[in-house]
Amino acid sequence: MTIRDRGFFDRRYDGLAKALLAGFLLLLVAACASQNAGPGPRGANNDRDPATAAQQAADRGDYARAADLYARAAGQAANSEAQRSYRFEAGLAAAQAGDAEGARQMLASIDPSQLDAIAHSRYNLAQREIAIAGLSPGKALANLPPPAENTAPAVAERVWDKRAQLQFKANRPVDGLAALVQRGAWLERRSAVEANDERIYERAKDAVGLGIGPDSPDADDAPTAVRGWLALADIGQRAFAGRAERDEALANWQQTYPGHPANRFVLGERFDYQSTMAVTAVERGGLATGTMAGAGARAPSDQVALALPMSGSFKNAAGAIRDGFTFAYRNNSGGLPSPISYDTSNLNAQALAGRAESDDIGVLVGPLDKDKVAAMARQQTAMPVIGLNTIEETVRRSGFYQFGLDPADEAASAARHAMDRGDRNAIALVPQGEWGDRVLDGFRDALNADGGQLVDYRTYDSATHDHSQAIQAVLGRGNQANADFIFVAGQPTQARLIRSQLKFYKAGDLPMVTTSHAYSGQVDTDSDIDLNGVYFVDMPWLLGEGGTISRLRQEAEATYGRSATDYARLFAMGMDAWVLARNVAKNKLSANQPLEGMTGVLAPRDNGHIARYLGWAVFRNGRPQTLSLPATADVRASTSRANTGPRPDSSSYQNDRAPTEGGMRSSMDSL
Repeated sequence: MTIRDRGFFDRRYDGLAKALLAGFLLLLVAACASQNAGPGPRGANNDRDPATAAQQAADRGDYARAADLYARAAGQAANSEAQRSYRFEAGLAAAQAGDAEGARQMLASIDPSQLDAIAHSRYNLAQREIAIAGLSPGKALANLPPPAENTAPAVAERVWDKRAQLQFKANRPVDGLAALVQRGAWLERRSAVEANDERIYERAKDAVGLGIGPDSPDADDAPTAVRGWLALADIGQRAFAGRAERDEALANWQQTYPGHPANRFVLGERFDYQSTMAVTAVERGGLATGTMAGAGARAPSDQVALALPMSGSFKNAAGAIRDGFTFAYRNNSGGLPSPISYDTSNLNAQALAGRAESDDIGVLVGPLDKDKVAAMARQQTAMPVIGLNTIEETVRRSGFYQFGLDPADEAASAARHAMDRGDRNAIALVPQGEWGDRVLDGFRDALNADGGQLVDYRTYDSATHDHSQAIQAVLGRGNQANADFIFVAGQPTQARLIRSQLKFYKAGDLPMVTTSHAYSGQVDTDSDIDLNGVYFVDMPWLLGEGGTISRLRQEAEATYGRSATDYARLFAMGMDAWVLARNVAKNKLSANQPLEGMTGVLAPRDNGHIARYLGWAVFRNGRPQTLSLPATADVRASTSRANTGPRPDSSSYQNDRAPTEGGMRSSMDSL
């Protein structure tokens, strides 16, 4: 049901007036009888009907109270079916409140296979909320994307509510308000819509109190509905000489924001201002969807520039990226002019931004160095920028994207592939240091988000060759028996050593999964025989087979030599950097709309991060054998998994589907 105006409710409920009259008289008697009981919290008749009070608390966003009340309802339930139902709702509410342990306890007795489709989707969403409970708001938001268009309303409104909580927690009130506005578009009960409007108004007052009004810089890119709420909250906190002056301000507000949702309830209840204006429905998934950082930043021209350090320690990497970028442009220019190049070796971010703006650059690709990418993210420029690395800090500016060969993406892709085979419990070995921590975080986040579990992990010293202590520790305490597979992160030498030592400690039958870092990119049967049976993820540029991709690799090698072979992954990164730049220049890059590339399926996120989904392979006789290549349809299914059901199970790793070039052909043609 789409809610358009208050008159909708009036027409729906006018027919019930006569039927309710007698009930109203009875309620008066009941109310008089209950006065001796004393006051209670809002929505109180908790002892008699805690389930109703729980629903009211959830409508108000008080999920902790809702969880307690549903748990109480379960304790008072007359039969086991009702008890399970209330425990289920208690678990969902606890997950929404961020109480991961309470949610686990309540949901432990729920068999998801017995749930209907919508309940199953709500259960999956709760599992994802449990998984992200301990993450920072930014990471949690990245692991909880906006719902797809075909999502059930009962699930979509919960996703938007959770995203609103996280945005407020991250001190982004405008984004939080936008999420609540979008939540309202999915609500179907009048009481829930009214409670949500009340929450939005209260949060808007908080924002205005912090100096964030409709004309503040924070609200520059906000949806019109959000600016309207901020403007109304500003009126609500101003002092007027009299009611007539205030009502004039409200009338002007209505003219500025015609059809605003506040006409529905808030004007009458908060301002005693009777509105007859129809309410324009907020489009589901429209302006308030928490759009990606790049949204709203259009390229001021169609000229693309590539900024790389062509001297110093990054020289070889930069050369390979430049060659791949040029190769992709020559295969498919998209009608855009030839890119120009900047050498950033001696250019800081401010100087680079100034030069690009003076040259009327429409899209800037680069820089490559992580520190310079972070500095560029802080530059306020009109042109979209595709930084060729990923950074940890939150990016607030519009039109900034981050694209790189992020090891966390690879670890996440490895976790998803393992889950696709039905394996959910993992142990892990990662190298000590920042790189290992990043890989472990990516693996664990993806595993948890889909209902898996990291049973235990250990770190090892990559400077040594004896990893027996770390291996024995991670296999001990019954971990080996409880694990479906072991995830190992490391370079080829370390991966081979660990594989051999796992066999020595009688864990050779435990499936081992790793990232592309374990494969040099060049076939080496003598060395990689030690990796037989090891599963790994890698980019389609290396795993893809068939006439089209083989032809492109041959052309690249013939033209660019070692740049396309010894630095194959960076060459492919350059190819994808052009594909992204071309899409940004044509304003065709959208959040959560994946596109196929040479480094994987590229999935733009709300925060501007370009995530990668990789192919799946296994070593046999010392050679990598491709098992599957990523496809955009698989990525869409993965990003909406919480709303559509669990991953398909499989009895073993031997059931991998055969790879096809079909899924990659459109990507090849796009080059």
